[in-house]
Amino acid sequence: MFSLRNRLILVNVAVFLVALPLLAFITLNQLVKGLYDQLDRGLEIIAYSELGRVEIRQGAPAFKAGTPRPPGRLGSEGFVRLLTPQGQISDGYGAYQHIPVLEQTLSATAAGLVFNQQAQTGTRLRVFTVPLVSGGQTVGYIQVADDQESLLETVEQVRRSLLIGAPVTILISALISFFTIRQALAPLTTMTRSAAKISDEALDKRLPVPRVKDEVFALATAFNATLDRLAGALARQKRFTANASHELRTPVTAILGHAELSLSRPRSTAEYRQSLERIQTEASRMQRLIGRMLALARAESGRHPAALSPTNLSQLAETLVDTLRPQAEEKGLALNTTVPPNLSLTTDADSLTQILLNLLENAIAYTSKGSVSLTVTPTPANIQITISDTGPGIPPEHLPQIFQPFYRVDPARSRSQGGAGLGLALTRELTQLLNGQIQAESTPGQGTTFTLTLPR
Repeated sequence: MFSLRNRLILVNVAVFLVALPLLAFITLNQLVKGLYDQLDRGLEIIAYSELGRVEIRQGAPAFKAGTPRPPGRLGSEGFVRLLTPQGQISDGYGAYQHIPVLEQTLSATAAGLVFNQQAQTGTRLRVFTVPLVSGGQTVGYIQVADDQESLLETVEQVRRSLLIGAPVTILISALISFFTIRQALAPLTTMTRSAAKISDEALDKRLPVPRVKDEVFALATAFNATLDRLAGALARQKRFTANASHELRTPVTAILGHAELSLSRPRSTAEYRQSLERIQTEASRMQRLIGRMLALARAESGRHPAALSPTNLSQLAETLVDTLRPQAEEKGLALNTTVPPNLSLTTDADSLTQILLNLLENAIAYTSKGSVSLTVTPTPANIQITISDTGPGIPPEHLPQIFQPFYRVDPARSRSQGGAGLGLALTRELTQLLNGQIQAESTPGQGTTFTLTLPR
C-alpha cells in the first residue's frame, strides 16, 4: 500500500535528489570562480608591481638592473616576461620560454584580460597581459603567468568529495526521514487501530491522546469529542425510541382492548357507542403524542429554521389566554394576564404560540386551585415572559431533568393528565430555535414559575 508515510519519505528523498546535486553544482561553480578570481588578482598585482622596474633599452622593454623583484608567489612553471610591440620576448624571469606568445593576447581589446595556455611541459597556465604605454604609444607588454595545477587539483578533490558525499547524504536523509516520519505518524497508526475497534455497540472506546499538544493531539481530541456527541445522540435516540414505544403501547393496547371487548359478543347501541368513544379518546391521545414527537424531531433536527417576522405579542398573548380561559374556569382557576398594550417583537409567531400554549396548558393541568398568571416584561434588549401557577410545585432534584423528553416528575399523575413528557422538551427546542432562553423555578407546595427570555 502506498501509504502516507511512504509518500512523505518519497517526497523528502526526491527533494534531496534535486536539491543536493543543484547545491553541489552551485558550490563547485562558486569555488572555481573564487579560486580563479584569487589567482587572477595575484597575477594582476604582480604585473602592476613590475611596471616600476621596466625601462626601454635599445627600443625594447627590459627590467632595470639592480632593482629587486616585488614579492609574489609563482609556481614552478610561473613567469614574468616583457614583450616588444611585435610580440617578441625581450626579458623575463621564471619559465617564461615554455609557452609561445599568442597574438590574441596582445590586442588592445585583450588588455587586462586573462587567457589560459598550456606550456610545453603540459602544465596549464593562467596568463595576464598589461600593455606598456609611453607617450601615448604601446612600446611593449608585460605578461605574468602561473600554473593552475594546484587550483585544478583542489577543484577535483572537492568534486570527488561531492560525488561521494551527495549519495551518502541522500541515504542518511532517507533513513532520518524514515525514522522521523514513522515516529511522527505513530500516533495516527495507533489512532487508526483504535478507531477500527469503535462500533455502534462499543461507543465507549476513545482514541489515545498524545501528550504533545500538536496537530495529532487536536485531531484526537476533536475526534473523541465527536464520539462523545455521537454516543450521547445515540443514547438519547435509544431512550426516545424506548419511551415512544412505551407511550404508544398504552393507547394502542386500550384501543385493541375496547375493540376486542365490543366484538366479543353482541352489545347494545349504547355499549357500542361507549366503546367507540373510548377508542376515539385513546386515538386522539395517540394522535397528540405522535404530533408532539414529530414536532420535537423537527425542532431538534434544525432543518426548519425560524420564520422571523414582526409579531404583536400583546395580541398573541390575549388570544391564547382567551382560548384557554374556559379550560381554566372549568377547574375553578383564575387566568391572569399582565401584558403591555401594542408590544411587538421580531420572532416566529407559530413557534412562540406553541411555547406559550405548552406552558399555559401544563400550568392549568397541574394546578388544582388558585391561579395561573402570564406576565410580559419588556426591557431594552429583550422581552421576558413569565408563566406562574399555584400548583404543587416541582421538587428541586427534578428541576434539571424536566426539559428532557418523556421525563415526568410524577409518572402516574402525568399519565392521568394525558401527558407524555414531551411538552417541555419541545418548548426548550423551540426556545433555542428563537435564540431565546427558558428556565424554571419552583417551591414545592407553592407553585412553579417558567421564565422565557427572547431577543427583541
